[in-house]
Amino acid sequence: MADIVKFRASVFIGGMAWLPPAHDPASGNRLEFAADIRGFTPHAVNTGRSRVEQEVVVDFAKRRLVSFGATGVTVLKMTGSDGTVTYRQGHASTEGIVMENEVWGGSEVTFTMRASVSNPLRPGAPSPDYALRIKAKEDGTAHISGSHDGFPCYEFYKQVDFGEFQPIYLHHFLDTGDTPAAMAGEMEYHFEKHV
Repeated sequence: MADIVKFRASVFIGGMAWLPPAHDPASGNRLEFAADIRGFTPHAVNTGRSRVEQEVVVDFAKRRLVSFGATGVTVLKMTGSDGTVTYRQGHASTEGIVMENEVWGGSEVTFTMRASVSNPLRPGAPSPDYALRIKAKEDGTAHISGSHDGFPCYEFYKQVDFGEFQPIYLHHFLDTGDTPAAMAGEMEYHFEKHV
């Protein structure tokens, strides 16, 4: 029987240092947002290399859930038509990182992890979204039904009793050809896993 089962979710912009530049017709500036310069790993928590981080710890011994959420710093590089470069930084609110619908049974618990966190430097821009519906059992197994947007990268892991992290599901936008436009509208990707 497992005492602790941890679920970790991260949203990040992988595989590059900066997103491709966009031109702002109003100012004439070239705009570039910093990426996270990393690949898939469960060990990037608290390194500043993710846009969104969420953990839910299922404590079967104490019959409680403990939830954590964090966001990374967003950096915007603006290059003027005269070549001058300025930077802006912002930190998104964690209000959109939620654990809800907690229901305990005899030897299991079900709950939902979800996040919808907007770019703090682009008010009104679409946000990267995910939702995981999880049933965790005392034997350390879990059934996860999830959905997410096509952009950016999404990674979900499970850890039992402080052992190694086990990947649940990984998505990289460079593998699927998705762009930031995939954040608009409904979540395009869906999966079910038993781990």
